[in-house]
Amino acid sequence: MTSMLESHITRIILTILAMASLFGSYVKAEVKGPVVIVSSYNSGDKRMEENINEFSARYIAKGGDASNIRVESLNCGSLSEALEWQDNLWNRLRKYYEDGQKPSMVVLLGNEASTAFFSMTKPEIKSTPVVVGIRSNNIIRLPRNKNVDIKTWRPQRSYYLSKDFEDYKIIGGYVYRVDIDSNLDLLHDLYPERDSIVFLSDNSIGGLTLQAHFFQAMKNHTRYKIRYIDGRELSFQDVNNAIHDLKSRKTAILIGTWRMDNSETLTLDNTTVSLGKSNNAIPAISLTSTGLGDWAIGGYIPDYQNVGAELAEDVITYEKTHLTPGLHMLDNLYKFDHAKLKEFGISEDKLPKDYVIINEPNSIWKEHQTVFLITLGIIIVLVAALTVTIHYLILSKKLEKSLIERGHELEIARDKAEKANAMKSTFIANMSHEIRTPLNAIVGFSQLLTEPEIPISDEEKTEYGGYIKMNSDTLLNLVNDILQISKMDAKSMVFNIVDADMTEICKNAAESARANLSPEVSIETRLPDHPVPVQTDILRMHQVFNNLLSNAKKFTERGTITIAIEESNKSDEILISVTDTGCGIPADKKDFVFQRFKQIDSFKQGTGLGLPITRSIIENFGGRIWLDTEYSNGARFVFTHPVRQETV
Repeated sequence: MTSMLESHITRIILTILAMASLFGSYVKAEVKGPVVIVSSYNSGDKRMEENINEFSARYIAKGGDASNIRVESLNCGSLSEALEWQDNLWNRLRKYYEDGQKPSMVVLLGNEASTAFFSMTKPEIKSTPVVVGIRSNNIIRLPRNKNVDIKTWRPQRSYYLSKDFEDYKIIGGYVYRVDIDSNLDLLHDLYPERDSIVFLSDNSIGGLTLQAHFFQAMKNHTRYKIRYIDGRELSFQDVNNAIHDLKSRKTAILIGTWRMDNSETLTLDNTTVSLGKSNNAIPAISLTSTGLGDWAIGGYIPDYQNVGAELAEDVITYEKTHLTPGLHMLDNLYKFDHAKLKEFGISEDKLPKDYVIINEPNSIWKEHQTVFLITLGIIIVLVAALTVTIHYLILSKKLEKSLIERGHELEIARDKAEKANAMKSTFIANMSHEIRTPLNAIVGFSQLLTEPEIPISDEEKTEYGGYIKMNSDTLLNLVNDILQISKMDAKSMVFNIVDADMTEICKNAAESARANLSPEVSIETRLPDHPVPVQTDILRMHQVFNNLLSNAKKFTERGTITIAIEESNKSDEILISVTDTGCGIPADKKDFVFQRFKQIDSFKQGTGLGLPITRSIIENFGGRIWLDTEYSNGARFVFTHPVRQETV
């Protein structure tokens, strides 16, 4: 009995110690290291930069700390440098492991970076959480012997990130898979008589990885004779000659990847066009989309996509929950070239389900859709013009007869036309002046910002951008005011009359006006303690107060702006005033300020339409507005508003 009790006590103590150890590990985990993004820095490919930007944006949006992100670029070049990648990677990561620290996460982007990482066997590397992207699930391990000739070296085996690296801490990632079995089945379905395969790979880590994966997969497919064309050993011309020499009608080509030959130049993306044209008698299947669209018939290929944002999701999930999302496989899809299918006489009935066709010619309608639409538009315009012409010819005959009979009406019409023409000229002159000023500023500062030969500091850029925004706002306000005036002239302005409290409207107007207010100016109200019920359009009343308060703020450098509801000698209306302590308005300008495009101070920003609009709104309500010429400490505008009114 005593022995059993001691055994139980011992187990309890061990459990407590284990829990304490786990708790201690958790506490240590709270000391968060940086998230280190390691990019392969593939030349000529913007995907690396795009994925890093998408990762950073999503990581920050999900609550991650932007200052915690570090980016390390391996700047990998040709395959001949591959034996140095492990040392280069460790030299970049070493600083994150000093003083007992380590990264909270390593994000591997590209074949080179991840191949170098998983070729290292350091304990600190294996224990570091890692996510992987922009590469296939298949991977090789680089040789430790630096005397190996990388151009003739054949990896012992092809590994799978999803199952062969359990001693590493792979948290998540998004990788694609090269499905050799499905492509071989596709080749057999389309060309059952072919029993010889030529596999093409280039002088890159991707090509070498794919070659190892293919070599391992073909151990289960003994019906095919295999020949390898290896870009590590051959030039483009050698490859072209080798394919051209294939005379057997039983041979097919599997295209792995082709971006670099033994000259180690990254200009071979377009050489698949030449290879396809020179060797168009031999069918080619693409494993990776290389050659698709100019050489290959098609293939079962990965659905490549940017995964930066998705990698950030995996990192955030692990940071917040310590859960491991795991490695995700991107989908594959069957994709075929329409021209190549036709060239080799392959019916779409022979293709697998859910395939995609590229380079499919458009129908006559699609191909010439723009021409058809333009022609149809011209016809419609011509018909409309003819209809209008006939209409006006008939109308002109009627008018001619009417004008002969009523010459007096012609004189009246002429006078009206002259007045209208004068108003038009005045309007155009005003608009030319009002629009040109902000537009010149916008164009001028935009040219300064976009002129590469003019050095501009960040402070100047910010200042010029502010000027552009200020003048853009002025231009927008001018357009809005003109539209408002045109609605008023056309008597098409709609008012929504409701029961409202004028006291509350005044309070809201004062609160809104306090935004962007000079610290030397205050806005006060003198309002009753009780509601003042009226029937009004609340939105239009806010527009009235906004125009009056904007003018008051513009011309008041210090002092107060006061909104007041005053006593009226009429019981069916209320009296409201907006008073400021600014520079004031001369008494002889009391009517001038209500005219369109008129300003007392032309150096102040504005369109000269605010007060005319305000007067029109108030008059539509059945009220009136005027400038109090007896007030001498600034400007004081007073207007009346009916208590009740008919719907406007």
